[in-house]
Parts: sequence; C-alpha cells; structure tokens
Amino acid sequence: MFFTAVYNTPYSDLKYQVLPGATADQYVRPYLVQDYKIFAPDPVDTDRQLWVRAWVELEDGERVRSEWVNASAVELAEPYRRTLRKQLSVVGAERLMTSYRGLSEAQQRVAAENHLAGEELYGLRDALVAADDSNSAEVRSFIRATNYTASYATQVAHAMWGDKGEVKAVQVRAVYDPVVRWTDRHDPEAKRPPSKYTDMGWVPAMEWPGQDREAFARSFQAWADKAGVEAELEAAATIDEAEGE
Repeated sequence: MFFTAVYNTPYSDLKYQVLPGATADQYVRPYLVQDYKIFAPDPVDTDRQLWVRAWVELEDGERVRSEWVNASAVELAEPYRRTLRKQLSVVGAERLMTSYRGLSEAQQRVAAENHLAGEELYGLRDALVAADDSNSAEVRSFIRATNYTASYATQVAHAMWGDKGEVKAVQVRAVYDPVVRWTDRHDPEAKRPPSKYTDMGWVPAMEWPGQDREAFARSFQAWADKAGVEAELEAAATIDEAEGE
C-alpha cells in the first residue's frame, strides 16, 4: 500500500527526491500498474511486438540462420496470458524501442552492425560510446534493454532450435505496428500508419544464472504449437550472410 501511494504521488520532485519513487516504480511495473489509456479518449493505437531470430551451428558444422519469429504472438497464443497487463516480450519491445530512440543517429548506425567480439555486450557498448561519448546515459539505457531482449531471445532460440545445434548469436527487433487511430475509426478511407522497428545487428547468445532453459522451452514450445509457428532454418555460412531482411 505504501509503494502504491508513492507510485501515484503527482509531484515528481516529492516522489523521487523525498520518497523512494524509483523503488516504487520497480515494484509496481509492469504487472500491478493500471493504464488509463484503456479508457481515455485517445487510447493506445500501436501493437508492440518483439521479433527474434538465431544463428545456429549444426552438429555437422554447417551454420544456418532461422526465420524471424514474433515472440509476442507466440507468448499471447495462450488465452490466459492475455489477461496480464504486460507480457515479457512486450515489456522488452517497449524498453528496447524507447532506449533505441534515445540514441543519436551515429549510435543507431552502430547498433545496426554486428557486435560479436568478446563476451556479452561489451563490444556494442564500447562502439556506441566511441560514436557519441556525450550520450552515455542513453547508452546505458540501451545496453540494459538489449541485455533483457537478447537474454529473452536466447531462451527463445534454445526452445525453437536448440535441438538442432549450438546457438551462436541472436538478433532482436522491436516492432511497433500502428492501427487506425481511434478518432479515425469510422473513416472508410483511413489507413494504418507504417510500422516502425529497431534496426539492430547480431549479438552473442546470452544466458544468466537463474534462467531455466528447460522450463522456458516447455512453455514456449507449447505456445508456439498453439500459434502454429514453425520457424525454419536456412543456410548461412557466415554471420555476414545471415544479415538479410
């Protein structure tokens, strides 16, 4: 009850300087927050998704790339999961898109490149700082979001293609797919705005202590079966050949 009261404090100076506002935000979001936009005159008008694909080395040494998988659609294939405020993939897509938009143009061009040297995301982070060292706060935010989505994508990759070989790298994409705005819903000439997405390269597969690969795979595979998703693997001898659209 205390954190709920702090979360709803209308004055940001009081909320974050006097009260533990940041801690309250972490407690409430994403599962305990109510979104006024559900009832507002201008409700949410964008479908938010996280797309994933993987680069896999087969047992015979051949390296292949998977098709893109809409992880959010798979996660929402189970009806009971639609009752939650935010699903893991949707939270990841929102964090990634928000932090990506905070990067400078030079940094976005860097993010579109492959960063597979070394471990985790150090290569990507160093390249982003080198591109614009005045944007360090935005870089930290983007790396946190990429860490989240790449770790989730790695679990998806193991669930979908882990039995085929070793997952070498993953690629993620936050996709915002707008619908016709509420105010234009009765206009027969209204058209959906174009989709927006993050343009990011390949990063190393990432797993952290506490992640349960087998449990995740059981759930995700069941949802994928229900959604009718069967992503294929296609030949790609090198990671550069795995770029594609």
